[in-house]
Amino acid sequence: MFNYKIEEMMKNIKIVTILLFGILFSSCNDDFLELEPLDAIAQDKIFKDPGLAATYLNKVYSGIPNGFNRGWYMLDAASDDGENAYSWAGSNSRFNTSSITSSNSPFNGLWNNSYRQIRRLNIFIANYDLLEGDIKEVNRLKGEAHFLRGFYYAEMLKTYGGVPLISTAQDLETDDLLVARNSRVETTDFVVADLNEAANFLSNATDASASRASLAGTLALKGRVLLYEGRYTESATASAAAIAAADGLDSDYQKIFLEDGTKEVLFDMQFKDPDKGHWGNLFNTMKSTGSISGWGGTGPTQNLVDEYEMQVSGKMIDEAGSGYDAANPYDGRDPRFYATVLYDGAAWKGQTIRTRPTGSEHIDTSGDWTKTGYGLKKLIQEDRAHGDLSIQHWVFIRLGEVYLNQAEALIEANTNLSGAVTAINMVRQRSQMPDIVIGTQSELRAKLRHERRVELAFEEHRFWDIRRWGIGGDPEVLTIYKVDMDAAGTHLGKSVWETRNWNAKDVIFPIPQGEMDKNSNLTQNPGY
Repeated sequence: MFNYKIEEMMKNIKIVTILLFGILFSSCNDDFLELEPLDAIAQDKIFKDPGLAATYLNKVYSGIPNGFNRGWYMLDAASDDGENAYSWAGSNSRFNTSSITSSNSPFNGLWNNSYRQIRRLNIFIANYDLLEGDIKEVNRLKGEAHFLRGFYYAEMLKTYGGVPLISTAQDLETDDLLVARNSRVETTDFVVADLNEAANFLSNATDASASRASLAGTLALKGRVLLYEGRYTESATASAAAIAAADGLDSDYQKIFLEDGTKEVLFDMQFKDPDKGHWGNLFNTMKSTGSISGWGGTGPTQNLVDEYEMQVSGKMIDEAGSGYDAANPYDGRDPRFYATVLYDGAAWKGQTIRTRPTGSEHIDTSGDWTKTGYGLKKLIQEDRAHGDLSIQHWVFIRLGEVYLNQAEALIEANTNLSGAVTAINMVRQRSQMPDIVIGTQSELRAKLRHERRVELAFEEHRFWDIRRWGIGGDPEVLTIYKVDMDAAGTHLGKSVWETRNWNAKDVIFPIPQGEMDKNSNLTQNPGY
């Protein structure tokens, strides 16, 4: 027993030493794990030891883009749900003006980063049969590698369409690096195959935290990818399997986005004090004349606010019998409204928000003040000083989305509309909203699209939904509304804040010009 403890202690010392070396070295070179001197270590150590293998994969997890690190905007500010207070941010200066080019696209960094991480994963997959130890732990690591590769390719698929599929670690001296694009169908099939492989491993694997791959998360991602690509029957099946593998919805909608470890979250990126954080709170806290003043950032639009139904009736505010009172427009709405939007009269950080003219958080056409009369509450930590690093997690996949993915797939397949109603109502019931009832395919499609918009607001779904549904150029999507109030806070209705631009090419994004210049075998997306 004593010798065993000594051996374990020495093993842990070796692991810590290698990890410390890696941290120091990678601070100088992001590609630390790809350097030649480490190749021998990788063969002999990293891919045999599950602890070192997990550390290797950590590098890949950390490379996933999240909604808090897109710069000075959130992606929903480039949809009709949000408006950025900064006129110069990428959301306003490029997305909303239809000014994307192959040289200035905010998604240009995704290409290089994804292939860098895919190369790491290809090396890992080529060597993972060397792993020793408990079979369930080994299976988890193998499953994580396939999940991650599928995740990165899925991100590129929805952004660029078909991309070059590289499944082996390329040799820089002997391999042809000028790989042509695969078709969209081929790319989709590759992603699905990787996720199937991941699910096979993860079905007999140890459990891990939500910040690592799981069986439910893998099946959920598969359902999402197939939904986006119009393979509805397969999508519904995958989402149903994910629901069966998950632990259920959380009862508190708002806490899902602020607390780690909630059962609904299937895959996230977590942050911890004191050295791993982000600036989501600072960037997106409303500008104010008071002590709560942040940098403005992303605020909800009146377009989104009008989507929140009346709780008592389950009807839209413009429907007869809804119970809406124009004199008290924020009373009695869907509870998700109060978890998502800061409005005139809302309580926040011990103060009362005043977005009325001359109010402490007043609407304004210039500066970093709210442009719409609303501020973002969802995702933002009220109990943390907004000038400090933020540590709330970013949720990539959660069960609420999976139910809605399943519902949409069933509606579009037109095979089980009652099953779609059940799935939608599972999400509504969590927020104490009245059930919807069965209707025609067209009626349920509208209900589903409404529910996605409300349930998933500011989680980076609306940006992609308007593209895959083909509604990005619709006038109601391009016309952005703000609230109208007088100095006393009397609600006067709404008015147009801005009208955005849209071109057919905006449904997808260009391959970065630098990649086009390097690889003559690549073909650019139409319009770029």
